[in-house]
Amino acid sequence: MGRLPAQARGTLMVEPALSTLLDELSIRELSHRYAVALDKGDRAAWRALFSDDIAFESGGTVRGLEDVLRIPEDQLARYQKTLHSVTTQRIVLDGERASGEVYCIAHHLYEDFHQNQRLPFDLSHNFLIRYEDEYAREGGRWVFTRRRIITEARYVHQVIPTA
Repeated sequence: MGRLPAQARGTLMVEPALSTLLDELSIRELSHRYAVALDKGDRAAWRALFSDDIAFESGGTVRGLEDVLRIPEDQLARYQKTLHSVTTQRIVLDGERASGEVYCIAHHLYEDFHQNQRLPFDLSHNFLIRYEDEYAREGGRWVFTRRRIITEARYVHQVIPTA
């Protein structure tokens, strides 16, 4: 059998690495789409992130798909605005499945009042979050099959309104 030209050999060697990078990029993008869908209240985008048998764990409670689809309305409705900022991510690929860890800083803006509701002021309830995730490729796209939310810290800041 003859030798392959250098260019062909290089293409064959790069292909698995390129496939790995594309999978990692798709999974990273999944976490970013999660944050944006929450912040914009985009129900269709939110639904597209999860497998039908999603296990979503928060505070020891595991929820299925129907409960997960209500999270943006049920849990975030009390806030005027949210901003979820995805930071560090680690992904481990295993064929059509993967696992990972994602860090997030989440800001939840809301209005509070002093003196019997007479003096309003804005606050931000902030969370330092670590997600432990499991993913699967379904229908050619990566989705969450399990997401465990771990709140590392919470704190509140007063927000100075923009001019």
